[in-house]
Amino acid sequence: MTVESYDQLAIFAVVAQERSFTRAAARLGMSQPALSRAMRQLEERLG
Repeated sequence: MTVESYDQLAIFAVVAQERSFTRAAARLGMSQPALSRAMRQLEERLG
């Protein structure tokens, strides 16, 4: 696994905890579109 993969999994964990992309993005200090992009990349990687 790459560092990027670990970052994406960490983002996924926060999304699961917050149950909201918007709240997760705020908690992580990133924009909602950037968070959505990271989740899309994780989905593509996992299939």
